[in-house]
Amino acid sequence: MTGSGKLAEPVRGQVDFDGMLLSADPLLMRLHLRSGGAEGGALAVPELAELCRISRRLGMNLSRAAQASDDDCRIDMWVETRLVSSEKDQQLSLAIIDWKERPHDDTGKIDSARERDFDRLEGRGAIRTDAALRIIAQQMPVEAGQASDAIGQSLLDIYDVIPPSAHARLLESVAERQPIRNQRVREKGGSQRLFVLQGQPLIDKGGIFAGYRFTATPDDPETSGKDAKAVAGKLISDSLFGSQLGPALRQPLGKIIANAETISSKLEGPLRGDYASYAKDIASAGRHLLDLVNDLSDLEAIERPEFTVAPDDIDLVDLAHRAAGLLAVKASDHQIRIDLPKESDKLPARGEFRRSLQILVNLIGNAIRYSPDGSVIKVRVSAGEELARISVTDQGDGIAAEDQGRIFEKFERLGRSGDGGSGLGLFISRRLAHAMGGSLTVASAAGKGSTFTLALPDRKEP
Repeated sequence: MTGSGKLAEPVRGQVDFDGMLLSADPLLMRLHLRSGGAEGGALAVPELAELCRISRRLGMNLSRAAQASDDDCRIDMWVETRLVSSEKDQQLSLAIIDWKERPHDDTGKIDSARERDFDRLEGRGAIRTDAALRIIAQQMPVEAGQASDAIGQSLLDIYDVIPPSAHARLLESVAERQPIRNQRVREKGGSQRLFVLQGQPLIDKGGIFAGYRFTATPDDPETSGKDAKAVAGKLISDSLFGSQLGPALRQPLGKIIANAETISSKLEGPLRGDYASYAKDIASAGRHLLDLVNDLSDLEAIERPEFTVAPDDIDLVDLAHRAAGLLAVKASDHQIRIDLPKESDKLPARGEFRRSLQILVNLIGNAIRYSPDGSVIKVRVSAGEELARISVTDQGDGIAAEDQGRIFEKFERLGRSGDGGSGLGLFISRRLAHAMGGSLTVASAAGKGSTFTLALPDRKEP
């Protein structure tokens, strides 16, 4: 299909809470299958899978542009998500309103210099994929002829991702155009050899995502000789909460939140006011528990010895507007105004996009939580001493000097109870800031509000 992109009828699909594609119109099913998916399996189009994940996590319907790749063309889409609750499960419906195909340009091809770079990799293999994770070039330490058989196939058809739960995380990284680090895979077929993949996203001259370049290092010989199930079991046990308990808790909590919000919004008909209030309290408690689950997953990740971040070129003004947008409803509920820098302003920095946004959401969310109704939260940016800084200032009660060091400790809440916090947000945020080569500090006085400042290495514009 080509043309203007406007569809006579939306292309529709249905996805369950775990990301499994339950049903799809033919056009969407074709894209899903050509992206390495299977009928009844997880939605394999990274961009759509990530949009569904965000919609479920935020508990709200979304409408936004997305890009995907299908054979020899890129697809520009406008996608709408809608949360649908039933007695048995929480599902999500997709409606693709626009669908415009355009040919790939030459950036999807491997030039001779890139192939020579592949040849110079000593003791490692190399894989190049397009935007849909289809292999378009590969040089691996395998028997002659085997590498060429993989050309044109999905990376996930050639390699099993281990442990199994890592499949979703890999798709999330692809959807967010993030580097992929230390991803263990097992070669399918007779060899069953293990490799560790390191992947870098490739962006063409037009700023369009063009795929990934992977290096593949054979796994430890001792580990490679073990049974695959034993290896997967070891990896899962090393990450018990993130791999098993976290997903197991998120699913029922998501159902509780969705059903409670359906009741409180009176979508099914009139309801006594006190019952609607009870349902709103249930949804709020469910979101608090879900935030705690996410905090514990992050805590487990940052305390692992091998934890690293992937520096990106980011803009702190843009991130400030994104974070404020995510918290706009929460601020509005308390008549709090978030005073932001002008969108036209720029403050380039170096830091991982997702983690930097996470820190700012935490800082602005805390400012909303501890500020009086009707007040103003100021977000300001500055640069100097090879650092880019962004500060969040509230008009709350402030923090006594003797407590300012304690608030960055694990599970520290300064005696507060029932405020919706876990006592982990600032601890995690400071650890993330340090991992990105920056810092997170506070300036405050009792009764005079607080200012939290995130500083990251600056990025000089050419």
